[in-house]
Amino acid sequence: MLLRRARPGLGTLVELAIHHPERARGEQALVDAFAQLDGLERRLSRFVPDSDIARFNALPAGRAMALSPPTQRVLAAADWLRTHSQGRFDLSMGSGCWDWRLQGGRLCKRADGVQLDLGGIAKGYVVDRLAALLRRAGATAGSVNAGGDLRVFGPDPVPLLLRDEQAGGLREFGHLADGAFASSHYAPGSRSRLQGLADGAAVQVAVAAPSALWADALCKLAGLGVLDPADGERESALLQRLHAQVWTWRRRAP
Repeated sequence: MLLRRARPGLGTLVELAIHHPERARGEQALVDAFAQLDGLERRLSRFVPDSDIARFNALPAGRAMALSPPTQRVLAAADWLRTHSQGRFDLSMGSGCWDWRLQGGRLCKRADGVQLDLGGIAKGYVVDRLAALLRRAGATAGSVNAGGDLRVFGPDPVPLLLRDEQAGGLREFGHLADGAFASSHYAPGSRSRLQGLADGAAVQVAVAAPSALWADALCKLAGLGVLDPADGERESALLQRLHAQVWTWRRRAP
């Protein structure tokens, strides 16, 4: 039986679709998934006043704080990616890429003014967690889609639709089964921003990976790699290490 539900979350629309042999258990699984979504957002969003990230941003330099397990996992992945991208993956929004440290489940602020934002990786992590919950609840196949961050599980391929930023509408890009996919569009006035992009230029990036966490995060690095061929070579090795694939489309400035 196919069940679908959608509601706002993570700054976008979160859509759940599952095949479940029992309607009642499937409905409860969807309720539980949205409850988990709320709990994770309260931990990970810098816009929630008592979240782990908001509390860290308010810390003075030299202080450390304990983190919830979800925040530890997201920051550990971000820390690994920061190191293996030579600092290009920067959660600090330019406020001090190397001025925070994660150690033993505690997060230390090394300098005043350091501010973290998990927007470039946390959405993918949450999508993975929701997909895992739905599988444990007995769903035989399904998908979690958070504004283009997509995780598909089970044997049934799901069509991949990309927004046509120039002509409008959607175009079919391919199909995905048991994996993750994310896409971003960088242009003047777009929701996603990319430093160094020439006025009037635009870049659209898509990444397929085994997990939504890596697909989400690598989308940002893939965008950066478009701008610098040398960076692109290093990024290619990173994509191979994470079993990911990237596609880019570029419109040059007039």
